[in-house]
Amino acid sequence: MAARYNADAMAETTTHDIILFSTGFCEFSEMVRLHLESRGQKYRERDLDYDPTAREEMLKLGGSGTPVVVIDGEPIIGYDEEAIDEALGFQPYNAPESLDGPTMEDR
Repeated sequence: MAARYNADAMAETTTHDIILFSTGFCEFSEMVRLHLESRGQKYRERDLDYDPTAREEMLKLGGSGTPVVVIDGEPIIGYDEEAIDEALGFQPYNAPESLDGPTMEDR
């Protein structure tokens, strides 16, 4: 019998290298923090307010503002919950709904 793949179980046991470029006043940085913590993920934070080299490193990654999340070397610009979950191997909390079905014209 073949083993079934469970993405959520795999993500929980996989260790990721996560860096969060943030600023203290940025509400989207806080949303990334809360999302990573809700997924049980440890991360290193580079606060641009206190780390003079963090801004230059973030700009080299393609970010022009916070947050920028780097997961296993791949940058995610802005707060993008689906991209973060995909990089971590999780199914999204809120799976996208199918838009298939009757349209207004069909009714």
